[in-house]
Amino acid sequence: MKNLMSNLKGMNYKEFAVNHGEKIVLGFVALFVVFAIFTSKWTTEKRTPLELTQKVETAQTQVKNSQWPEEQRKEFLKDDDLREKVSELIDKGIEVTNYRFSTPLSGPIYAKKERAKEVDWLAVENLKADYDRFIMMTRPINAAMEEGAEGSGSGTGETEPAKPEEPEYDPFKKRTSVAGAGMGGPGGSIAGMTFGAMPEAEMMAPGPGGYDPGGMPLPAEFGASPDGAMMEMGMSGGMAGPAREGRGLRFIAVRGVFDLATQQDKLERSLGDAVSLQNIQTGKILEFLDFELQRKKAIPGNDPWAGEWEDVDIETSIEILKESADFDPEVVNTGITDRVFTMPLPSRIAGFWYKVATHPRVENFTLSQEEIEQELEFNQHILDQYKKTHANERVFKEKQKGFSTLQLGMREIRNDLMSSGQPEEMDSVYNNMASSMQQIRPGEELDKKKFIQKLKDNASAAGRLLLFRYFDFDLNPGETYKYRVRLVVRNPNYQRPIEEVVLPAVAEGETRTTPWSNETAAVTAEQDVHYYLQNVRPPRGINGTTAQFEVFQWYPKTGTTIHSELKTAVGDEIGGEQSTELYDVAKEEYDEKATVEFDTENYLVDAIPSPSIRLEDHPDLDLPANTRGHLPIDAEAIIVDNLGNLKASLPPAASQSYTQAKTKFDRERQSLAWVKEAAEARASAPTDGFGFGPEGDAASSEYYGIDAEMMGPPKKGKKGKRKKNPIRVGP
Repeated sequence: MKNLMSNLKGMNYKEFAVNHGEKIVLGFVALFVVFAIFTSKWTTEKRTPLELTQKVETAQTQVKNSQWPEEQRKEFLKDDDLREKVSELIDKGIEVTNYRFSTPLSGPIYAKKERAKEVDWLAVENLKADYDRFIMMTRPINAAMEEGAEGSGSGTGETEPAKPEEPEYDPFKKRTSVAGAGMGGPGGSIAGMTFGAMPEAEMMAPGPGGYDPGGMPLPAEFGASPDGAMMEMGMSGGMAGPAREGRGLRFIAVRGVFDLATQQDKLERSLGDAVSLQNIQTGKILEFLDFELQRKKAIPGNDPWAGEWEDVDIETSIEILKESADFDPEVVNTGITDRVFTMPLPSRIAGFWYKVATHPRVENFTLSQEEIEQELEFNQHILDQYKKTHANERVFKEKQKGFSTLQLGMREIRNDLMSSGQPEEMDSVYNNMASSMQQIRPGEELDKKKFIQKLKDNASAAGRLLLFRYFDFDLNPGETYKYRVRLVVRNPNYQRPIEEVVLPAVAEGETRTTPWSNETAAVTAEQDVHYYLQNVRPPRGINGTTAQFEVFQWYPKTGTTIHSELKTAVGDEIGGEQSTELYDVAKEEYDEKATVEFDTENYLVDAIPSPSIRLEDHPDLDLPANTRGHLPIDAEAIIVDNLGNLKASLPPAASQSYTQAKTKFDRERQSLAWVKEAAEARASAPTDGFGFGPEGDAASSEYYGIDAEMMGPPKKGKKGKRKKNPIRVGP
């Protein structure tokens, strides 16, 4: 025993386990098998194979013949089809974007740098074009005003519909004191004058509203001389209309949409590792420099579009914008505009910018008139904050063209402030904006927190799309056009080191152009003149054959339609001086017998009167006696137009376009009724010897037309102030 214990103490257990471990395990397994065999109870199967088979067949028969009660079916079966759900998941997959990690959990220690390649540029999409006319204000309203943004009091006049739609769209609708009209804003503050557009003295020129209601004219320091004010008001006793000027313009509005979000994604994929997404989104990488707009004019022949594409000279539109008194406030969110290719809106005297200034794809970003007011105020606060934090930075980029010399890049300025890493800058803007709204509407409760959140949402929601907009004023009436456009952008890989690009050509060339957009549908510039043959008189004495025409002509000087009946001899032009009604919307004047010049550039070649016979010579025709021998055959006239084409002039009853022209003219006259009423009100207003009404404030507000309605009665001892569109720059 002692020897055994001593042997155990000196035993190497690890060696024993390695040499004999498997034997011990095998022995335990053998013992377990023997134990299981001898302790189990073994019996034989008492059922025969036939009994087992019959039992299975009986169970199968019961299953086949059994019916599922309707109540249990409704309990266990649901309306949704599991097969359809599974099929949908297989086809469409499961959206996992919300569950992805923003950054990889792990990455290589020495990541391989991706080299930049040529960017896949997108084209402007869904380009469309529409023809229209409007009356542009070419000079600021000569009312007392100065640079600044003060507006108090409540505006008078009815509220316009938020977004005019056809057939309610009215290009001659009187503008009341609502934002978005391009001239007026709530509280009597004008929302559309230019800063830096005209000298202060000219902006303060005498005119209605520019005097103290007590009867004293503007003092000289306001830019108006007493004598000038007296002369403007009229010494003869009648009150003059608004001292502003305007003219009618025809144009084709070309609009399209650029998918900015998709382009930024393509930029990120193409520029390699050296460019951050933040720089792309703030416009520091994706920089638009210019745009190229081309049009094709329809020509006679089997293929009217066989001609070549021609470049549109945008300088024509730029010069017209410089003539405009100001830019009307933008009707879409500023975040979807670009200073290069989104043309600013000229100042309208009547009507509103909506359909021809927007695009169906940006309908969600179209602003109501209340939102236009807020957008204008918000842009002003953005600029004020930007001037504080970027006082020494250049606003203009030398390489940019297009409309960049006429307007500020509000989208870029917003993005710069929002991504500057100093949130207190934008917080200051939001708080100032809320305070301004409370001052403008002191009687309304404003939830400041919700209002600021709405501003933030609007600022962040925009930016996925950009609106391309161009108004082509260089048109010939009657011609038909198609348009296409492409953008010019800065090459983001320009002059990058060759080791950072896939091919050397990627870094060559300072600019890149996007593909051409789609061609617009054909759009026709409407004829300025429509005339219809009334009757033809045969030669009498020394007078030859004459034809009488009913003429409707759009009059560019006033932007309205003039109408008259003109007698024309064979060989003469259908036109000439004529006395007719004339509505001047800019000056709110109506002249029942104005002398105007009708100019059709069409000449009467020949005319044939309606034939007539003697009834007694043709009793077989059985014509009614009241016809007096005139046969029911229309007169005819042959015209040569300005292009040298011969055409027939038809009577109204035989013309397909007469009803449309007459209806359009009648609708215009109804829309211009307010101009006639304003002119008659001024003419009948009681005045003293100097042309000032005895009613003081009330008279000035009532009889000064649209100016007084928007600005409200002038206050004694206080200079009227007028808001300006903050995006406009330069003269």
